[in-house]
Amino acid sequence: MKNHTLTRRTFLVGAVATLVLAGCGSETSLPDGALGDPNSGTLTFWDNNAGPDRTPLYEELIRRFESANPGIDIEYVGLPSDSAQQKYQTALAGGSAPDLGIVSTAYLAPLVAQNAVIPLDDFMAASPQKDEYDPKIIESAMESGGGENLYGLPFTSNNATLWYRADWFDEAGIEPPDTWDEFYDAADELTDKSDGRYGFTIRGGAGSIYPLLQHMFATTGIDNFFDGSESTVNRPEMVEAIERFAALYDVDTPTADVNNGFPQMVASFGGGSVAMMQHNLGSLSNHKKSLGDKVGAVALPLADNGVRTVMTDPFPSYTVFKSSQHQAAAWKFLEFMTSPDSQAYWNENVGQIPVNTIARSAPSFAEMPSVQAAQAALDDPDTVLVTPPDYLPDFGKIVQVQMLGQWQKVLIGQISAQDFADDFAEKLNRSKAKYDARQGN
Repeated sequence: MKNHTLTRRTFLVGAVATLVLAGCGSETSLPDGALGDPNSGTLTFWDNNAGPDRTPLYEELIRRFESANPGIDIEYVGLPSDSAQQKYQTALAGGSAPDLGIVSTAYLAPLVAQNAVIPLDDFMAASPQKDEYDPKIIESAMESGGGENLYGLPFTSNNATLWYRADWFDEAGIEPPDTWDEFYDAADELTDKSDGRYGFTIRGGAGSIYPLLQHMFATTGIDNFFDGSESTVNRPEMVEAIERFAALYDVDTPTADVNNGFPQMVASFGGGSVAMMQHNLGSLSNHKKSLGDKVGAVALPLADNGVRTVMTDPFPSYTVFKSSQHQAAAWKFLEFMTSPDSQAYWNENVGQIPVNTIARSAPSFAEMPSVQAAQAALDDPDTVLVTPPDYLPDFGKIVQVQMLGQWQKVLIGQISAQDFADDFAEKLNRSKAKYDARQGN
């Protein structure tokens, strides 16, 4: 590797380090017309979430790939997550896009609209790994890019999870919830304000709308953001779900939750004042560090209709840029990175779910209850995945900015759940109408 922007660190390689790499340099199949030599070239690879925990994982995987493919050099560039999207746009404007990079499905659609990235469907169809990728996740990734083609290949799933204090549940003699009635009963039973204990921490600050939506879809079993041109978020059952969820605030949750984001929630949970919190698999390391074996995890409970309905988090995805002259070699690297061994290695170290289903049988995952719970939900054929409409140009602004203050007003009783849901639906409907008009629909 050359020109790394972050210093290489020495680290311990996990249990999947003993890989069989012999075939990695020769098994890739390519579609006709793939640009460039699949066996040579220098590729610039951008990581959209670099840092001391994950950069060493990429450095190790790149080392393995280059060892198996001596004609290809990978130049790793690590980007901070909070500026990655802007850096991609700046590079495109200046004609200096990388050969390939990791992008979130939350901002994949603008790259597709700019004709900046190539569809990967033909590459995948020619790949010997094509049947190993989770079809539900692939379908969801296609929807995020606009629905017709696969522009980003996900490599990890980071599902919403209900984390709970296993020791508190044991002491109270109750099981972790598998229905929403059980969840609300547990939140109430485990609250003891006189002792500074609360059954749940509800996210009211930054980043709160995604988990709220995940709760709404998981509770109601509604399986889509839109019914035709009309948003589903203000259906009566959605409003009821918002009302019931918001009613937890300052009753079975800390008062400070109205302003709390992820760091404050983790501090409350790990500090011993909260019994349950909703967050994705990415917080595993935080909980293990503070609570050890006192933490448990289950998938979000079944909806009232008996179906487990999972609104997906944005997927980080490998994407190949159209300006690259080494698209064939880029796919070869991408295919290696989504092989069972690479997938198991990366995901076991971050505590998330491989998109390559073969990788899920790695022994290390059996020791991660959070991954097991989320994986079981994904593997269940009856589970329904709901994909957020990331393809809408305004969606990120709506959920990250415009609805945040409105949700806080619901929590403190300044506006009703109905008014919140109607406002939300109106914004989504306007955004979809604009998108459909541009698409000629």
